[in-house]
Amino acid sequence: MKRKSAWNRETVYVLRIYEKYLGSIGVWPLDAENFESNVRWSLAMLIQMTTISNLSLEIHRHCVDLDDTMDAFLMLLSSLVSMSKLFLARLNCRHTRALISSIVEDLSTLIDSPEREIAMRYATKGRFVSSAILYLGYASGLSFVLRTLPLYYVLPSGKGHNPNETEDVRATTYFLSTYCVFGEQSGLWRAAILLLQAMQIFVNATSHCGTDGLFFGIVMYVCGQFELCRMNFADLGRDESRSGEKIGSLVRRHCRLIRLADNLEEAFNMIILVQLLMSAFLLCVEGFQMLVSLDANDTVASAKHAVLIITMLVQLFLYSYAGDKLESKTEELVLGVYGSPWYDFDASLAKNVSFVILHGRIPRRVTAGKFVSMNLFTFKEIVKTSASYMSVLRIMLTN
Repeated sequence: MKRKSAWNRETVYVLRIYEKYLGSIGVWPLDAENFESNVRWSLAMLIQMTTISNLSLEIHRHCVDLDDTMDAFLMLLSSLVSMSKLFLARLNCRHTRALISSIVEDLSTLIDSPEREIAMRYATKGRFVSSAILYLGYASGLSFVLRTLPLYYVLPSGKGHNPNETEDVRATTYFLSTYCVFGEQSGLWRAAILLLQAMQIFVNATSHCGTDGLFFGIVMYVCGQFELCRMNFADLGRDESRSGEKIGSLVRRHCRLIRLADNLEEAFNMIILVQLLMSAFLLCVEGFQMLVSLDANDTVASAKHAVLIITMLVQLFLYSYAGDKLESKTEELVLGVYGSPWYDFDASLAKNVSFVILHGRIPRRVTAGKFVSMNLFTFKEIVKTSASYMSVLRIMLTN
């Protein structure tokens, strides 16, 4: 495509991973108007709808034990959030497209070696974390596949076990907990069900981790641009004939970064709200289940719930860390401007600098639904509230 021909080596390195995976489910913003992208997005939404309908029916019938029903409930909740992210990412693609286009433009115009090094350091950090999130998501999805394998043939605990027992075979029939919905199937029907569920797991993981990774990568890059802007202000000289032109350029650059931060907020604030609500609810449910498992001395179940709790906290930490980083970088810009020789400028230039300081004192924040700021303080409050909730539950269980 024509737009790809304008991508240099750095652009391909930073953005290709997002284009590859988000494009597979039709939410890559630069391709939002393409017919093929619309088809992929519609197919991904349809797949998530089938997941929700199957798991809802499974929970309603409740023909297996409580663990399988809870697995179905957790996957149902995850699918609801995944479909919400698919819809919101498509709905707000105009803001995300502006962010991606800005990254492409910046990487194609950065010529100075120190500036390029700083920009690429932040972009590489975002890419590394985004890749880790994505691959961990796919590893989690692979665990659903591995549990269908006949491990009783290779595990020592499976010696003497009869693999023909109906209940044990049923427990490893499908990738997802849909035993009440599909029952016992074989042949082509079972292959078709497994193929559908593999697609459901792939779309779920890509929607969750791909969207989270894109958010983190964009935030890191915007933070790098604020850092460059701060350094350029601090390096202003006292030559008024040259400083006037440079200050004008830096002020326009600062206004552009403010618009980018606003686009970031508009593109992701509802996605973060949905994720925050799901994580808060799961922390309550999984915390209660972990306490019940501990009370019953069920080590395996307790470890499973603890892993899910840690996963939710890590996900919230990434959102909080990214928001806190953006907030701090926008505030640090004021220090860079104040460190410039503004006292040697004439009145008109000093007035422009004062406006930059005034806007810099208003930090740009990433929020959940425009009412909860995502920063490390919010993450601390979530952890503290969760710990208090679990302490109260433990006292109730022991009494």
